[in-house]
Amino acid sequence: MFGLFKHQTPAVKVIDRIWMTETAKFQSLVREWEKNNQIICICWFDDTLRHAASFFTKETSGDTPLITAREITSSHVRYKQILFAEHHPLQQKENELFQKLNIQQAIVWSALDEPLFRHFGGDKILHLMQHLGMKENEAIEHTMISKAIQKAQEKINKKVIARQGASSQEEWLRKNLQS
Repeated sequence: MFGLFKHQTPAVKVIDRIWMTETAKFQSLVREWEKNNQIICICWFDDTLRHAASFFTKETSGDTPLITAREITSSHVRYKQILFAEHHPLQQKENELFQKLNIQQAIVWSALDEPLFRHFGGDKILHLMQHLGMKENEAIEHTMISKAIQKAQEKINKKVIARQGASSQEEWLRKNLQS
């Protein structure tokens, strides 16, 4: 009856930080971890994990705070600040993990040259940011950006043929979206 008795899970607040390039994003992630080594960074795809790990190997010593979403458990994140190294193309998949980890806020670091953003015209935003004089190592963050990403994920969800696994965002988009 009008959804009054429907059990609703509280929405997780998603904060998006967007860099111009993936390189700038990973360099910033390393700097952030150097300031606060209580960070754990979750990657949705194996290729992202390998790429991030190579940045950490080059620029730091010791254990890298990286793990894939399929391996993460609530014990991994206890007393840690969680950062996501990218968005999953499906918002539902993200929400399932947020629930599993029992988090109220998710901070997602992305880059305009990632496949998900290229799929929705990230190159146009990149040119605009460059034209406005923004530096590559600066991030943008705004609720309008987060809402736009959620809408893009909804569009992707409507186009999914079948959910097939992939090792990268690009491969996932290629395998799972109708042409």
